[in-house]
Amino acid sequence: MTSLPWSIEVVVGSGMGFCSGLFGLGGSSIGTPILRLLGLPALIALASPLPLTLPSAIGGAIAYRNTHLIHWRIAVSTSLWGSPGVIAGSLLTKFLHGTVLMLFTALFILGVGMYGLSGLRNRATPEPRAKLNERIVPYWSPLVGLINGLLANGGGLLLVPFYQLGIGLELRAALATSLATVALMALPSTIVHTALGHIDWVLTGWLAIGVFPFTYLGSQLALHLPTPILTRLYSLFLIALALYFGYIEITSLLPK
Repeated sequence: MTSLPWSIEVVVGSGMGFCSGLFGLGGSSIGTPILRLLGLPALIALASPLPLTLPSAIGGAIAYRNTHLIHWRIAVSTSLWGSPGVIAGSLLTKFLHGTVLMLFTALFILGVGMYGLSGLRNRATPEPRAKLNERIVPYWSPLVGLINGLLANGGGLLLVPFYQLGIGLELRAALATSLATVALMALPSTIVHTALGHIDWVLTGWLAIGVFPFTYLGSQLALHLPTPILTRLYSLFLIALALYFGYIEITSLLPK
């Protein structure tokens, strides 16, 4: 059990959910650095938010079920090819120093911020491709899975650009298909991290109390706010958070 007050954990979960719902970009990723900056052990901060990605992804996939935007063949293929990477990445955390994992997390968040700031995420596909580039799935899915397991991340932030820019899905289809894939891939990662003792389920529960209602609130606000501008501002925040978090982790290694 963590040393944080439950109220702080609920606030962190609320921030994660609100950012996820409003921006659809990096909401779950900010949980790890914030929990770490609040003093939690690296592996607990890394993996405890992970179980929340599973019900969120399932809920999102259900919401898209009647839109015909989910490419199930791509989602299943990605999961099958990516699951060995997920398991390997999750097991690898047992042998890596916590600070190394936190620095990888900082780099990942930096990449998410740069992706959002670039505008690639909202780039419209001018016309459907005659044939999707599905042949790359077996080659790239294991790497996506490895990063997913290593950073205890649902993987959606890697899958959306992979599906959009690599395979050729338009943005809404990339988002919908990534949710289905996350729902399939998050389970093995959660099982391995649970077996390794990296998940504090009490912490996860308090985070969930904040995550789910504020994800809905953020989603509703996104319908009425100029999200492209806000997304770029939020991306700048992610970049600043990644740089500050990385600096703190590096300086913690230096002799006092």
